[in-house]
Amino acid sequence: MNKAILHGEVLIHRIKELPDSASKLNLSCDYHIIAPSETTGNHHVVDVKEGVEFYTKDGVLYLKNETETSVRCLIKERHDAITLEPGIWEIDKQQEYDYLTQEKRAVAD
Repeated sequence: MNKAILHGEVLIHRIKELPDSASKLNLSCDYHIIAPSETTGNHHVVDVKEGVEFYTKDGVLYLKNETETSVRCLIKERHDAITLEPGIWEIDKQQEYDYLTQEKRAVAD
């Protein structure tokens, strides 16, 4: 069983293969935002370089990296950077439960 990797509100876990018909994202910047900050601008990002590709299917984000890459925050002091070994990863946001409204929701930054 693979353990989850947590980076702030981001939840990352290794999967065996990309889902059928996942669409490749064409990125032209040095990093891809995997969890936008709702208030502080402290986005969680993955560094994009040769051998690092992102895919999406049904609103789920996937990362396929043939080389190590980093998960980090734009504000470096907020979280340590995490190195992702080569693999295929599903990226999601952690969930929390609001006992007052009795609803599950994505964790906000």
